[in-house]
This record gives sequence, structure tokens and C-alpha cells, in this order.
Amino acid sequence: MNAHSLKNEVQQMGKWWHKLIFLCNRNNQFNSNIPITDSFEKINVNLVLSQELIHISQKNYPLHVEDILQNVIVNTNETYLLQHIDILFDPVLQVHPIRLLENISKNYKLVVEWPGKYEDSRLVYAEYGHPEYFTCHELEGKVFLK
Repeated sequence: MNAHSLKNEVQQMGKWWHKLIFLCNRNNQFNSNIPITDSFEKINVNLVLSQELIHISQKNYPLHVEDILQNVIVNTNETYLLQHIDILFDPVLQVHPIRLLENISKNYKLVVEWPGKYEDSRLVYAEYGHPEYFTCHELEGKVFLK
């Protein structure tokens, strides 16, 4: 991935049904040194959800996760860089991270720092056997490898 091709895709994503780009690092250790991130509205998903879910009963988490994110993703003219999304894989939330992001991306432009890897045309989070292990091969949007 280079910054120029990513910038071009971001400019085009307003025309897509799912305005969604996943950024993955080839070596599974993501660092965000993307030159164009200054033009993104950055959202720390772990922080946002943690601050709001503390006031909600655990059994109701699944009902509120998307609404909480929708409260901070509000401007259709912005491109949002979602960082630190690890909380979405917590089994207690009972959400499918990809479907959640796809749903939001129908209305908002999302660039997501994927905290796992992309292999065999699948996004993978955690190691097999781990309680938060997640894999998805059917996804909308585009994947960029660093």
C-alpha cells in the first residue's frame, strides 16, 4: 500500500455502497504512520465504547454498541479513521465486528486499522482457540496491506 493509492481510494469511496477500507499490516504489528491520516477524524473505538458501556447493563451491550458509535460518527462529509477496535471482538458485546462496520459504512466513510492480519482473503483477529478469535472472508469494502 502506498499513501497515493490509499488517498485515491478514499476520494472514490463516497461512490461505494459500503464506504469501508481496512488497513492491515503484513507482520501483524500495526502502527499508524499513514501520511494522509491528518485528513481523517480519528476515533478510538475502545475508549468510546468503554466510556459509554460502563453506564449500561452488560446484558444490554449488544443493543447499544452501534448506537454509541453512531453518536460519534455523525458527519457524512468526514472520513473516519477507526483505531483501537479490539473491544469489538469481546464476546460479551455479542456483535459481528465486520457486519457492524459494514452497516455504519453505508452512510459514513470508514477507514479501519485492523488489529489482526489478512491472509487467504480473510481478516483474522487473535489466534485460533482464543476466546476473541475472529475470522471473516465475506466482507464489503477494500483491504490495504502495508
